[in-house]
Amino acid sequence: MRCAAVFALLCLTHALPALTAQAGDVVINEVAWAGTAASASDEWIELHNPTGQPVDLAGWTLTAADGSPAIALGGVLPAGGFFLLERTDDDTVSDVAADLVYTGALSNGGETLFLRDAQGGLIDSANGDGGPWPAGDNTTKATMERVDPLAPDDDANWASHGGALQRGLDAAGAPLAATATMAAVFGPRSCPQCMMQGTPAASQTWPIFTQGATPPAMCVS
Repeated sequence: MRCAAVFALLCLTHALPALTAQAGDVVINEVAWAGTAASASDEWIELHNPTGQPVDLAGWTLTAADGSPAIALGGVLPAGGFFLLERTDDDTVSDVAADLVYTGALSNGGETLFLRDAQGGLIDSANGDGGPWPAGDNTTKATMERVDPLAPDDDANWASHGGALQRGLDAAGAPLAATATMAAVFGPRSCPQCMMQGTPAASQTWPIFTQGATPPAMCVS
């Protein structure tokens, strides 16, 4: 009994500190700033963890430069996983449960979003240079999708959803012009740049779409 107590004490006193998140460890992956065909108010945002380690989102925030929305995050984002935030209620993406429901509208004219860790460190942004949204479509309700989650926020790294792969239903049950929660279809090691367009990679155990380049290591089964 005494040995067990000493061992437990040693474990506590020599516990490794929590890893500090680095920029890019979690990215803003998709922004449905135009809402959906069911409702322009049905906005949603998707985060993605492209790393091989889970990330604790306790104390993290996702905020717009103008102060709305201002979202307090929480929970653990698994390695390679996705985190779905739906505005106002959980009906925005009707066939997928939200990881978090928030309030606050996005401007169709453009916003800058900042993702910060519990210490206030900037982890990622979307439309960081301000001005109009670099992608997405208010007419078709196509979402703004990050092309490469391993690359920084830049206008060239955002694209409007092209319709080659759709995932998720709106509040009326119609398909979204989006790829909401892609992990539900492709598993935790899939990633956006593998799935924008093209043909299935022949050597994969699930259908990952490539753009003609060799898939990143995280996409290979």
